[in-house]
Amino acid sequence: MKILTWNIQCGLGCDGQIRLDRIIEEAKAFAADVLCLQEVARHFPEYCHAQQPDQLSAITEAFTDYVPFWGAAINWPGEGGSRREFGNLTLVRQPLALDGRIHTLPMPPAHGVKQMPRCAVEAIVQIPESTRSLRIINTHLAFHSQAERRAQIGYLLDWEHSIRQWNEAPCATAQGSYQFPPRPLASMLCGDLNLAETSDDYQWLLQQRFWLDAWHLLHPESAHAPTCGVHDADQWPEGPHCRDFALVSEALASWIKAIEVDITTASSDHQPLLVTLA
Repeated sequence: MKILTWNIQCGLGCDGQIRLDRIIEEAKAFAADVLCLQEVARHFPEYCHAQQPDQLSAITEAFTDYVPFWGAAINWPGEGGSRREFGNLTLVRQPLALDGRIHTLPMPPAHGVKQMPRCAVEAIVQIPESTRSLRIINTHLAFHSQAERRAQIGYLLDWEHSIRQWNEAPCATAQGSYQFPPRPLASMLCGDLNLAETSDDYQWLLQQRFWLDAWHLLHPESAHAPTCGVHDADQWPEGPHCRDFALVSEALASWIKAIEVDITTASSDHQPLLVTLA
């Protein structure tokens, strides 16, 4: 099973052109079972090409054999009755999608600092040819405010704690909408976490012992491959570095077979990260 996470920057490549077709073509080439995309926009003139104003529709129409889970962190009025939306999109190959939900992440006030609403898209996915399943949380955490980012991490940690509690003391089963959905302990938190590997937030997150860094499980002696700043020195003058991760629960750790970063593509300011499960 292959899981791809990629901040696509609304299709804006390092050449300054918005070319969503490049993103779609390159994403398809990975043949992933699950795609976790960040920075997808609808009817946002600032982010969308005039001839392709609805990026969600364009992507889902290109992946017709996938179930989309769309998390619009922003949903504002647009022109002509449209809605300006911005958020994260998870695509799950049919028939592997079991359940999904959207989490609104906290945004505590940060005086004088730029902020925008953030969310996390959670998909419960069946492992192909297996009775196992896992939860995949696709997110894009705050960039400008450490306090905001720490609050968002805290929310996700609290959610993982509640999953453990549900598994220890499951609720009653019933019919219809009261059926208890699967909540496997195996989980992956992935996406643009806006964390440096050397940051206090990164260390604090791993110290909570809910997730392990999949890269270091397979490459314990190596620093992360860069996922940002590889081709775009204007936005990232610090140069190549990692801020996109795949963190896995202990229940999922033994399933990790491979993890790799495509550092060749310049179709976004971020690089795609691919995780393969055994």
